Amino acid sequence: MKVVTLDNRRFAVACRMLAEVVAGEKFVPELVVGIRTGGEYVAREILGEFPDAQLAVVELQRPSTHHKSLVAGLLPMLPSRILDFMRIAESRLLALRPRRRVGRVEIPAEITCLKAKRILVVDDAIDSGVTMEAIVGSLREACPAAQVRSAVITVTTTRPLISPDYALYRNKTLIRFPWSMDMKA
Repeated sequence: MKVVTLDNRRFAVACRMLAEVVAGEKFVPELVVGIRTGGEYVAREILGEFPDAQLAVVELQRPSTHHKSLVAGLLPMLPSRILDFMRIAESRLLALRPRRRVGRVEIPAEITCLKAKRILVVDDAIDSGVTMEAIVGSLREACPAAQVRSAVITVTTTRPLISPDYALYRNKTLIRFPWSMDMKA
């Protein structure tokens, strides 16, 4: 397991590369759905490669995300080696916890009324796969005529609940994104 840091420039390059992987499979989305927050950033970046696509954002946040914000101010002060160790340790601990499926997610009418035939759901990373599985499944129910595919920058575990259709990293690579709490200025 390794940790890769993406500053703003490297993040934009990674998003372009992900869009090229999608386009290389001859999938041109009419609608790009970003999962807030990280997926929204990815979606906005890859829209540059799909100029005719529309953007929508859905939200489904893991409970652990709120707890992390309690120590966010301290993290950038730590040495990078310690931050990498902490990320790897957190990832291993999360892999031991049982995965709780979310079930159906309410898909906003602004998405369903578009009647898009090709929908790309994007997120920054898949850890357990709970969030992506819930949103992709709900979109498939809400938009049965659409072809729904998923894309992420990285898949951090070996057996997520859902495997994305497109990913840059599938080798347990942990990414420090520009918005990550432990990103150094």
